[in-house]
Amino acid sequence: MNENYIVAVYYVIDEMLKRVAYQDDVRSQVSAAEILTVAVIAAQYFQNHWERALCILIQQRVITRISISRFNRRLRALRDWLNGIVTGLGKLFSGGEVYIIDSLPMPVYKRVRARRCRKVRGASYCGYCAAKKEPFFGWRLHLICTVNDIPMNTT
Repeated sequence: MNENYIVAVYYVIDEMLKRVAYQDDVRSQVSAAEILTVAVIAAQYFQNHWERALCILIQQRVITRISISRFNRRLRALRDWLNGIVTGLGKLFSGGEVYIIDSLPMPVYKRVRARRCRKVRGASYCGYCAAKKEPFFGWRLHLICTVNDIPMNTT
């Protein structure tokens, strides 16, 4: 199984459900995005054998533990969503170009000296760089590149 594929499928399904304002039941311990991801992974790698895919994904700690009967009930409740999401995923992964989106800090000053800065002002310019594990004061550059490292767009 391709771990990047699993993460990408989960992310796309989660974003699609957020866009349509889908709300999970407050009592559910496993999100609808996880349930639908298991169904898509079962179709991709396990010839639609949901139980086998569920057991392996739980064993690898990709998703939260859920019983098979509870999974079947949740999946049957989400079957209308599954058709639309599988169609959307097929269009997304079948063709087109692949892009990489990344962001990096463009610090103006260290955060300690932020009060003296005259170029930019305000709390909206305060950020945190996880790679360096330090806060910065300035802009965040978002870069969209192709797989061959050719920049396509910056925002």
